[in-house]
Amino acid sequence: MKRHIWWLLLLPLAGCASQQEQAMRQLNDIAERLLARECDRPQLSYRQVENPHVPALIDEVETLRCPGWVAQTYLSEAAANPNGMPILLEVSGPQPGLPPFMNIGAGRAGLVAELGRPAREGPQLLRYQSAETTESVTFRLRGDRIASIRWEWYFD
Repeated sequence: MKRHIWWLLLLPLAGCASQQEQAMRQLNDIAERLLARECDRPQLSYRQVENPHVPALIDEVETLRCPGWVAQTYLSEAAANPNGMPILLEVSGPQPGLPPFMNIGAGRAGLVAELGRPAREGPQLLRYQSAETTESVTFRLRGDRIASIRWEWYFD
């Protein structure tokens, strides 16, 4: 009987993890759509990095700067995805590709109402993060309004 009580106590934690994973899936879908949009006045730069798994293989990190956002993508000949793997997406200005509840200038309350409670919350930030991966999305706030958004994807 005692075992059943412990499972009941763990159920709210399972719900929180599930809510975070749902929020992360939704946020990743939004990032994917934003990254697929055309960029006004794109500025591209590249830096070479050593591949940590394939000796002597040199990969690249592509940085794309657009008005109001910056994206970094890891490009490797050895990767399964020839289009690269996103590493970082930072949004600092309103974007037509973002839903109104999370665009720059939107309110904290609407964001939380749509995505649920964040994994980490402070007066100037809301962070959603996956328990299954090391991905996270951080909303920086100015007052009660979204000032910037930062997606981070990690891979090995």
